[in-house]
Amino acid sequence: MKNRIPRIYINKNLKIHEKIVLNSPNAHYIIKVLRMNIEEKLEIFNNTNYVFLSKIIEIKKKIATILVLEKEKKDIESSLLIHLGLAISKNEKMNFAIQKCIELGVHTITPIFSKHCNIHRDKKNILKKNIYWKNIIISACQQCKRNIIPKINHVEDINLWSKQSNKNETKIVLNPTSSITINQLPKKISCIRLLVGCEGGFSSLEIQKVMQNEFIPVKLGPRILRTETAAIAAVTAFQIKFGDLSI
Repeated sequence: MKNRIPRIYINKNLKIHEKIVLNSPNAHYIIKVLRMNIEEKLEIFNNTNYVFLSKIIEIKKKIATILVLEKEKKDIESSLLIHLGLAISKNEKMNFAIQKCIELGVHTITPIFSKHCNIHRDKKNILKKNIYWKNIIISACQQCKRNIIPKINHVEDINLWSKQSNKNETKIVLNPTSSITINQLPKKISCIRLLVGCEGGFSSLEIQKVMQNEFIPVKLGPRILRTETAAIAAVTAFQIKFGDLSI
């Protein structure tokens, strides 16, 4: 059985035969975590539809240098564009939901302030979280072999975000009290703005306001799901029905 080639993300344009000195986190990862050696191969992705096969040519203490050998086009992005508005939940739940939704093909994530969010809203705290979430996204892409890094927006208020709309976008809010199911949606959907609540869900006033902004309330089934489960289940269901997941 062929060993899987490790992947790392480099935020720069790459050329064949180029030598690159890895930054500290990537160097630490391949030297200390993976314990790789000279001549071993790496796959590099850089937020394009290309991957770059590379090899380690030098290791000196905490410094590693690689050589780019070849590039190959690999586009595995879903044809279904999902912009996930995810109400901010407790750390572990939020982190897990972001990670898994990226693996499932979500295109963009906007963290959302809603009534039941339990988070300090000072700018410094939010900026720190946003950077942390972006690193979760990069790690998820590294694992699932996505080469385009999905965008994570700055935190927005639910009312402002729900008023926004893009061309051909179907706006959906998860609501366990709705009578509408996914099978009752239009047969062809290519772009979804999906709103998912945190612990405690959305208030009745929030549901009312987002519906005024043309969101369709949809329920996933008869059971009440945890916030992270709801996000993952919804994205999975939409990818199966309208995207690139198969059963």
